[in-house]
Amino acid sequence: MKSARGWLILAFMFSLVAGFSAGCGPAPPCETSLVTLDETRLDAESYEQEAAETGKKVEDLESRLAAKRGEIDAIKDKPAELEKKVYELKKGSGRE
Repeated sequence: MKSARGWLILAFMFSLVAGFSAGCGPAPPCETSLVTLDETRLDAESYEQEAAETGKKVEDLESRLAAKRGEIDAIKDKPAELEKKVYELKKGSGRE
């Protein structure tokens, strides 16, 4: 019984050492055509250009939004004055 257990432990250790020494081996070479690589490179360049354009648009929209918020903040404390302007506009257009 002891000898069978000893052989089993020895075989396990041997297989463990053999597994670590073999490893996974080198990766196989990538078999991709040059056409696919060029298409992928062109796609990446166009996506980068679109991202840059979108970033510029976002900056423009954020600045316009900040300007509009500033306008709103400037007039939100003047409801009576604004109501008077609306009344004058209605009166001038004939809706009064």
